[in-house]
Amino acid sequence: MPVKIREDIHRLLKKYWGYDAFRPLQEDIVLSVVEGNDVLALLPTGGGKSLCFQVPGLQLGGTTLVVSPLVSLMNDQVEQLRRRHLSAVAITSAMNLRQMEIALQNAALGHVQFLYCSPERLQNDDFLQRLSFLPITLLAVDEAHCISQWGYDFRPSYLQIARVRSYFPQTPLIALTASATEDVALDIQAKLEFKKAKVYRQSFARANLRYIVQHEENKYERLLKIITNVQGSGVIYVRNRKRTREISDWLNQKGIPASFYHAGMTYEEREQTQQKWIAGKTRIIAATNAFGMGIDKPDVRFVVHLDLPESPEAYFQEAGRGGRDGQLSWAVLLFDDADLKQLEEHFKSSFPEQEYIRQVYQAICNYFQIAVGAGEGTVVTFDIEQICKNYNLKPLPVFNSLKFLEKSGYLSLIDIGYEAPKVMVLAGKETIYDFELRNPKLEPLIKTLLRSYGGLFEQYVPISYKELALRVKTTVVEIEKQLKQLDKAQVITFLPPTELPKLYFQHPRVSTKDIWLDHQVYERLKQAQLNRIEAMQHYVVSKQCRQLQLLYYFNESQLLPCGHCDVCLEEKRTEKPALRNLLLEKLTQQSATIDELRKVMYAYNDANWINALNVLTDEGLVMEDQGMYMVTPKNRQENLESEE
Repeated sequence: MPVKIREDIHRLLKKYWGYDAFRPLQEDIVLSVVEGNDVLALLPTGGGKSLCFQVPGLQLGGTTLVVSPLVSLMNDQVEQLRRRHLSAVAITSAMNLRQMEIALQNAALGHVQFLYCSPERLQNDDFLQRLSFLPITLLAVDEAHCISQWGYDFRPSYLQIARVRSYFPQTPLIALTASATEDVALDIQAKLEFKKAKVYRQSFARANLRYIVQHEENKYERLLKIITNVQGSGVIYVRNRKRTREISDWLNQKGIPASFYHAGMTYEEREQTQQKWIAGKTRIIAATNAFGMGIDKPDVRFVVHLDLPESPEAYFQEAGRGGRDGQLSWAVLLFDDADLKQLEEHFKSSFPEQEYIRQVYQAICNYFQIAVGAGEGTVVTFDIEQICKNYNLKPLPVFNSLKFLEKSGYLSLIDIGYEAPKVMVLAGKETIYDFELRNPKLEPLIKTLLRSYGGLFEQYVPISYKELALRVKTTVVEIEKQLKQLDKAQVITFLPPTELPKLYFQHPRVSTKDIWLDHQVYERLKQAQLNRIEAMQHYVVSKQCRQLQLLYYFNESQLLPCGHCDVCLEEKRTEKPALRNLLLEKLTQQSATIDELRKVMYAYNDANWINALNVLTDEGLVMEDQGMYMVTPKNRQENLESEE
């Protein structure tokens, strides 16, 4: 790799992100992409995945097409890039046709450096045709595990991504994920049609994380002890939205500043909650798994789970939000016998009967008045509570039914998250001046808009009601009212905010009896999820090093236990003389590698005898030299003399 390119990417890193150096593996990944390789980057949560495609995207020039599953993540990254004075836009289902046209026209002219879209968008042939005219120099696929049926979050729409490659055969692709087993990693490369493939895997071992699992009947009492003994901010994960508020209220009564977070809150409520927590004004957040994606707070000192996650992947991601600054952090999971049973019950509800899935499809189509043979390409705002109320259904089985309808290609549920209000100026400068003279009450808002936001004449620009109200010295209600007046007068085009998910009908409606659900796929997904449930149950009841269990699950081999999880600490406290004596006896006779010792110690749990070996090493009774373990010379002499 030429020195100049290495210098260029470091210059970009410093100019736009202010960093003097890349994190481990980031530079190798960036250089490999710039070289033209297809790259799979397996980086744990907090490993800096976005930089791995943003820096090479800038280096390669043109437009980087980023495929991402969550609109909230897309919007967050677009906003971050814009704050760094980089041009970025997200094509989402919340856009109208004119918005998309403007965004794609700007991209065709080379004015967009990063173009984000959902995988569902790639199912549209017209959209693919428009993409073919863009200067796409890099394809980036975020959350790439979604492409694999073996992954824990399979989304069939991801299978459409390979279609884009036919339009850009020479364009490199980078796929990124924070959680993929070996089978999933291989599947990602196959489904995305990797050519010159390079795989970069950062170890999932987190030396600064202390994994602790405790069987606990009184979880709240144990939680309070953790919060009291560990300084700093933390996250408490539970399944139930109601419990997030209950825990928050209980902690506040104990004098501990806490708040709650779940997907049922409004955008403003969620934004205010997380900003207070990030700023340190709130110490604890009690949340569902809706919390955490795209939130960068490096100094989280503990993450406590009061309910069992459904998979090791989910647990690894959520626990991994602690200690991103590299400092000591605790990942604590509290469980009781009821939790193990509840996990099994939740698994059963995740796989509705196929007849029920057909009923849900019929109810949804009837609700939106979509006739048989019609509806292909239709996008509607989806209010699950209203549909359940109208047809006497329950939200959880309806949501799970939608997952299977999506996997069978009938429709897609797109959680758009919060879409900020947007404005684009339609009138020319002379027309605006004339309008201001005739409408003096609206002049302050027009002038403030033009001074506060760039690019208003070229594209839709997200705005903030609060910022405008502050600058114009009026209320948020008045700002929205005046924006609607300007829209009616065709001075601007104004799009109000929205946050309900969208439902996209991929094919024309079919009659209920003709709905085809692949039984083999259904059963395969069911078995894969059961395997994840059992792996999670094994994680909490097993007496093997917690970190080793997670690493083994992700097909990573680490010979030595972490030494500081609850299992390892217990082993150190209850040291077994038999193991010590056997190890000392064997190593007195002959030095050995770990693999050679494993053959001798086959009757014992790896974690137990390796912990004993570590203790002997710490005590100076055993030493290690170039992978060979042996008793220290002094101890060897004492052992031989005692035998005589």
